[in-house]
Amino acid sequence: MYCFPPRLGVHYSLHESGEAHFQPEMQTSKPHEELPVIMFNGKAGAPSAKGIAHEQLADLGRASRIYATVYSIESLSKDFQKFNRSSIKECFVIDKDLFSRDIKLIEIGVWAVPAKNKVSFVFNNPDIPENLLYRVTSCEPQIWIFARPF
Repeated sequence: MYCFPPRLGVHYSLHESGEAHFQPEMQTSKPHEELPVIMFNGKAGAPSAKGIAHEQLADLGRASRIYATVYSIESLSKDFQKFNRSSIKECFVIDKDLFSRDIKLIEIGVWAVPAKNKVSFVFNNPDIPENLLYRVTSCEPQIWIFARPF
C-alpha cells in the first residue's frame, strides 16, 4: 500500500512483509508550496533496516490503522485541488463541499478492516459519514479510507 499526499514530495508505504516507511519521491515541490501536514504511522513497531516492522495485514482479527495525515488548511477552495496520477488503481477524492467553510484541520485515515470484524473500525472511528468513507473491498483485509474534520 502506498499513500501519496499530493505534492508533498514523500509517500508512506506498507509492504506485504509488514515493513513500513516514509520515502522521499523523485520530484518534490518547493517548500513554500507545500501544505502544512502531520503524517503518522499507523502504530508503533520494531525498527528494521529500512523502516518500522509491523504485523502483516493477512489474518488480522480487528481493524488496524495503517496511516493518517492531518492537514492544516486555510481555504478549502485553495488548498484542496484536484490530484491526478495516472498509475493509481484506487483513488479517494474528497468533495470539499462536504465540509463547512470554517474547518481548519482535516484528518485522512487509512485502515485495514477485516470483513469479519467491521465493527472494530466503527468502534474506533464513530460518526464517519458514508460520503466521506471510501472502501476497497477487492482485498482482505479491506482498505477503508476516510476524511473528517479534526
